[in-house]
Amino acid sequence: MPRSRRFGRSRFTLILLVLASLTVLTLDYRDSGPVQGARNALGTVLSPFRSVGEWVATPFQNGWEGITGYDDLKDENTDLRRQLDEVRGDEVEADALTKENEELRRLNDLPVTADIPRTTAEITSGPLTSFDTTLEIDKGSGDGIKVGMAVITEAGLVGRIHRVQGGRARVQLITDPDFPGVGVRLVESGDVGLARGSSRGRLRVEEGITATTPVERGEDLVTSGLERSNYPAGIPVGTVIDVQPTEDQVEQALNVEPAADLDAVRFVIVLLCDENCG
Repeated sequence: MPRSRRFGRSRFTLILLVLASLTVLTLDYRDSGPVQGARNALGTVLSPFRSVGEWVATPFQNGWEGITGYDDLKDENTDLRRQLDEVRGDEVEADALTKENEELRRLNDLPVTADIPRTTAEITSGPLTSFDTTLEIDKGSGDGIKVGMAVITEAGLVGRIHRVQGGRARVQLITDPDFPGVGVRLVESGDVGLARGSSRGRLRVEEGITATTPVERGEDLVTSGLERSNYPAGIPVGTVIDVQPTEDQVEQALNVEPAADLDAVRFVIVLLCDENCG
């Protein structure tokens, strides 16, 4: 009999617990005030413990995430650096193309050679030795280029075609001591002389400028364009940097700085006329 009563109380207790559970679930589902209040109260009581737990666990969690995510971060940084390098490369390339375009436009808009056939060429190599004063361009006989033709930039005269080989040609700079000479004219006085290259990387005029002609340092010289010249009139040649009387005191000798920067030439124009270009 005692066992039967104990079994009855247990079953009664179980039924009460089931009913209580159903009641709580129903109230919780409906978000009833008492259940919500109890849940909030329990959350308030446990909040400090949860904060302490989070404070203790966070460094370990961060450390673990750092260890497990290191390779991903490394790959991501590598990819970002690659993208940044590509952007910088594109910017540099765009800037170079813009400057190249502007330079070519200026070259092709030169008024002094407007009516003369021409071809634009790119410098492919500089002097072959320290004693060499020639440049190589990427145009040759197939482009109508012949020995003796004038080579210029927007700044002024560069030299003449010295040698032609297939699709390439060699340009002799005006500062070459063996340069055959070019007729020049002083812009202020109009006196005409003959300029040749000198060993100092400049030009020298020793013929044609009379002793009585007033010549000032800084005065400009241009091509004279005399008859049967390969150089049209008016192309800038250089600027006077020094004036001296010749040995016989009859004329003046001029040292001239080239107008074109011969050390920084990239594109040139070859005038396709080998005589009577003026």
